[in-house]
Amino acid sequence: MELELKKVSVSHKSDMGFIERIYIESFPPDERRPVNEFRQLIADDNEFSVYMLLNEEERMGFLTYWTFDTFIYAEHFAIVPEHRNGGIGKSVMEAFIASTKLPLILEVEMPDTEMAQRRIGFYKRVGFKLWDISYKQPPYQEAYEALPMMLMTYRDIDLDKDFEHIKRKIYKTVYNVSDI
Repeated sequence: MELELKKVSVSHKSDMGFIERIYIESFPPDERRPVNEFRQLIADDNEFSVYMLLNEEERMGFLTYWTFDTFIYAEHFAIVPEHRNGGIGKSVMEAFIASTKLPLILEVEMPDTEMAQRRIGFYKRVGFKLWDISYKQPPYQEAYEALPMMLMTYRDIDLDKDFEHIKRKIYKTVYNVSDI
């Protein structure tokens, strides 16, 4: 299998249609921003990147992330349902890790459900560390509440020491809030 990560821009209409469909299908409304804001970020924000996963010409999923001075925040990652649990996600995450040099951070749901536990296990298997630090994901829209989440990291990063700085950067840039 020849996997490729292709950077997507809003001018790629069919790619954007695919990504928007998977984005909406894979994440509940309280865990994603409105599609028009998503498109605007892709068009305007140099820190925000969207990559589509391809196997030859077949679209398999997507990954979004923010590149900051001292770390990369991976925001959304989804594989189309028909290709989940076959090792593709692991291959994509390993390729993403290999393509970066900065420490990586991502949010995961609390391990309250089997699916959340499986997701955490997936990230642990590719080398991420789960931190037991109280964290809330700010709401993407006013209609929703903040969500209790956990942070996972990859590479040399000490959340015990740097948590407040990292949280402030994510809150301000990704969620456009100062605190919750």
